[in-house]
Amino acid sequence: MINSTVVEELGRLPEGTESEYHTHAAGLAVRLTAAQIVELEQLLASDIDRDVRFNALYVVLARHRRTLDASHYGRIYRAHASKFEDYPMRAVLDSDMALLNPAGPDLAEALRHARTALERMPGNRAITAHYARMLAEFAWNGGDVEREELEKAIHQLDRAIEVEPERPRFRAVRSQLSGLLGDYAAALAAIRRAIDLENSEQPDYAVRIIEYQRIQADVMVRRDLAGVHERLDRAMTQAEDRMREKISGATVEAEQRMNAEIGRLRSETLGSLGLLAAVIAFIVTTVQVANRQPVDDAMRMLVGIAGTLVLVFTAFGATFGIARGARLVLPGALGAALLIGAILL
Repeated sequence: MINSTVVEELGRLPEGTESEYHTHAAGLAVRLTAAQIVELEQLLASDIDRDVRFNALYVVLARHRRTLDASHYGRIYRAHASKFEDYPMRAVLDSDMALLNPAGPDLAEALRHARTALERMPGNRAITAHYARMLAEFAWNGGDVEREELEKAIHQLDRAIEVEPERPRFRAVRSQLSGLLGDYAAALAAIRRAIDLENSEQPDYAVRIIEYQRIQADVMVRRDLAGVHERLDRAMTQAEDRMREKISGATVEAEQRMNAEIGRLRSETLGSLGLLAAVIAFIVTTVQVANRQPVDDAMRMLVGIAGTLVLVFTAFGATFGIARGARLVLPGALGAALLIGAILL
């Protein structure tokens, strides 16, 4: 039979809705020997007081939870948890069961049960810490959590720490939440404090320290990655600024060249139009004058005009680069020949 003293301790545990319940139950779970834990498991099938049986179930599962014994936790949970559906702390056991799922932690389910427990016991410090822990684990593993929810959780946890500043688990969860919010200095300070506060005489001390070291490593990796991202963002911004400046300078230069080219073309066009108008006026005037002259004189005048026009357009082409110099030799020679011929006739 189980030691009556242990049964009495189970009966004296605080009400399940009180913040001290988990602390006292977890303390009892650590103190009991392996043989006494087995006796408690046998007590679960007895007809002893129902509250005492639930307390026994909570203590047994707390022991297996602290040692991360998922196999024993699952076996005891499946055999007895359904008998206590109406107990508010049952949601905590459901949350831990999801966390110790043999197929891998179901963090979304663990968080859902933790949120249910917190809704039932909003002022319970242990439940506040448990919910904050499930929220942090869910977020650390890629779950979608709003920043506002993280800030609310850390505010509630800080109030719990004010009342129980020596609870290492509270500090460890505080570290996770601070890391998620980007306050890496506070996160590292909190986890180091958790390591300092952990009782080295507890049988599960090594398990706890390994877990805290994992949290510390997670925070440091996240901090280093944030620094890398910050440097990359800064480099990208600087590159974008330089590229924008180059594009802007090239655009201004292109606009200037385009405006200069447009101005040149406008000048050449106006010059061409002016020359054409002058030539037309010259031809009209010459024809009018030639009409009053004898045929021979009129012919000489028209040949001279033709030579002059050819020379003028040849010079125009050379001046504005319309054709290469070699191509202007023949028109120039023709114009000169016509002009000389008109003089000599």
